[in-house]
Amino acid sequence: MLENKCISVIVPVYKVEDYLDRCVNSILAQTYEDLQILLVDDGSPDGSGAMCDAWALRDSRIRVIHKPNGGLSSARNAGLEKAEGGYVMFIDSDDVIHPDTCRILMELAQTHRAQIVSFEPAHTFDDGQPPYVLHRETAVLTAEEAISRMWYQTGFFPSACTKLYSRSVFENQRFAAGILFEDVQIMHRLLWKAKTVVTTSAALYGYMHRGESITTNTFSHRDLDILPIAQEMLEFAQKEEPSLLGAAKAYCVTAAMRVELNAPQTAEFTQGRKTAREMLKKYGVGVLTDRHTRTKTRCALLLYFCCRPLLRPVYKRIDRWK
Repeated sequence: MLENKCISVIVPVYKVEDYLDRCVNSILAQTYEDLQILLVDDGSPDGSGAMCDAWALRDSRIRVIHKPNGGLSSARNAGLEKAEGGYVMFIDSDDVIHPDTCRILMELAQTHRAQIVSFEPAHTFDDGQPPYVLHRETAVLTAEEAISRMWYQTGFFPSACTKLYSRSVFENQRFAAGILFEDVQIMHRLLWKAKTVVTTSAALYGYMHRGESITTNTFSHRDLDILPIAQEMLEFAQKEEPSLLGAAKAYCVTAAMRVELNAPQTAEFTQGRKTAREMLKKYGVGVLTDRHTRTKTRCALLLYFCCRPLLRPVYKRIDRWK
């Protein structure tokens, strides 16, 4: 039986009529043409749904799924149910990809027999041309190595959109609905099902930051979702691979630090701030002395324990993507 080398590209669509054409055009421009393109209209109240239908008439590889609004996870899951390709990618409908993205990722997957290929985002904040990078360094990792890098935040970006997946890793796995950080919540589970993970330094995903996007919104109560997700990581490590406990604790500290730095000093966030401080107290010293902890986290912990008034102004001056 021939291997299914088709890539199912899943695009959740919601209120993006100003950006959708640019996104779809970037997919249709791929030099790798064996694609199934799933545009998932998540009950969009603007003209996005009609635009999806118009695109389906222009290219036979495009299929449109119309569904009631359920959020990003629900839309991705709906796409997974209809995916027919042996591989899967996710692209947010206000983002774009380089024309050679699918070709490069498939070559890496085939060469290394990898179930997941991870690549880099090309960040842009002005709707301009993303600063793509084609030259690349490649690393072949085990599932444990990939999870460790992700939780230590040392070279593995957890976004669902910067990956090519064998569809097999999604067996019995779906995105959790109704939470923020849904990518972080599922990623270690997907990696755990992969025998081989390839990472490339090529920046092929045009990550378009806009004022109304989730990644640029101000802190809300949903941002506290990161705390139970971090706790889930600890439980996963304890059950599946105790050698990952150090990395899980490092992520707990990073999550707690995020809440400590950003949660408003109001009653609504009292319990969240308390939980974050308990995490910092419980795991902070151990993470500080862990040689694998990234420098930014170690510096933040030193300031937290020794000179807390300086923590916020110093930490926020450091590039968040490093």
